Amino acid sequence: MDKHLNRYQMLFSLGLIFMLALAVGAFFAGVEVGSARTETRYEAKSLQAAAAKTAVAYTQQDLVSFYHTVFSPYREFQSEWLKMESRLEARSSAPSVGQLEQLGELASKKRKEIEAVALEAKGSLLTEARADYLRSLDRFVDAASHQKSAAAGSTPERFLTALRADKDYKQATADSLSGQNRYYSAMLAWASSTRSAIPRQAELAGVVSLDKWSSSPLAVKNKLVADLLSKRGRMRDFLPQDLAGAVDQLIESGEADKLGLTSFQDAVELLSGTGAVRSGDFWQIKSRLYGSEVLPQLPFFLPPES
Repeated sequence: MDKHLNRYQMLFSLGLIFMLALAVGAFFAGVEVGSARTETRYEAKSLQAAAAKTAVAYTQQDLVSFYHTVFSPYREFQSEWLKMESRLEARSSAPSVGQLEQLGELASKKRKEIEAVALEAKGSLLTEARADYLRSLDRFVDAASHQKSAAAGSTPERFLTALRADKDYKQATADSLSGQNRYYSAMLAWASSTRSAIPRQAELAGVVSLDKWSSSPLAVKNKLVADLLSKRGRMRDFLPQDLAGAVDQLIESGEADKLGLTSFQDAVELLSGTGAVRSGDFWQIKSRLYGSEVLPQLPFFLPPES
């Protein structure tokens, strides 16, 4: 028998190999397309879920109820914690094991207080913000417990360094800022439902020019400040509207131009570096700068006597 392949057999073999190569290529192409479609569907569902949270119709009563049942109790604890840090930074007091124990107890108390009242809007930004604040309180309890040994006999500087390096403290701060961000996102969604010219969502992405900042509604400015504070990862005693107002005052006075500031971020750097923002500053300028702005009737947007 002739062991050499004739022309027909050779062509047949080459054709078979070619068909096998096509089949293998088609298989892997199908896998890749299927994976891409799965990823696309997953991304689409994620985007739809995120949009659904902001698409919830928030009423002013929702925002007020959240203020009294979640934000205010949390803020009471946060204020006491920040006072401790402020005194240590000023070297006006020494680290105290007793004070950490008191703050841990206060965090536990406020957690129970918040948990005792359920929110009705399931799956909304407000329910997620509530969960953030509850997690934050849990982490502060843990951080206070961990740092008692560091507080004993330590200097304010050494203790603050150890505290701010603590993983529970870092997570407590991140959860706190996340809760604040979601609350201000819900306020923006409410403002949009009240006045159609206001966008329902806003996110800090890149540098924001002072021109763009100045043309934005206050509800958007507050959300951008909340975004920036979240990115920086440091709790402050002032609220987003206090910093937003300070930036607007800097622009209105002409100081921003004189100093050559061109962006919202530039203005924040200057104000933060000089300690020019304080809690409650917004009340002093609201009637002068924001008389026509859409704001929910929340206590922190109103003068103390109101």
